[in-house]
Amino acid sequence: MSTTAPVQSIVDHKIVSISVDLGVTTPDGMRHIDFGLEKDTADDDSVTWTITFAFQTRATTSGAFTDEVTLKIVVKTRDFEHAQATATEGLSDPQVAHLNGPVTAICHERTVGNATDAQVSQVAARTIAKH
Repeated sequence: MSTTAPVQSIVDHKIVSISVDLGVTTPDGMRHIDFGLEKDTADDDSVTWTITFAFQTRATTSGAFTDEVTLKIVVKTRDFEHAQATATEGLSDPQVAHLNGPVTAICHERTVGNATDAQVSQVAARTIAKH
């Protein structure tokens, strides 16, 4: 019986930069979340992940969406693997549920003055770890 040694790749594949735009519309069609995810690698090989977040509403299901909350959120280092998985595989069911539930709720509170951008950022950032 002969065995063949595994072939090693000549090239080391590494994604140094990626930008993905993901979106979720609530089941009633009245709210939409744009969830952009971007990875950058600096010359010193340090990595940053950033969420570009927009919560949008509209008056009717046929109307245009209007931005209510827009934020840039830096992803914590401990969530980088989840960010990579989200960027390459898309939003998971638990992430969509989080966006449609707690994130939508805190965004509504922000639009009526009962929550801050920092509070919205904290809740929205938790979406990544749900992958």
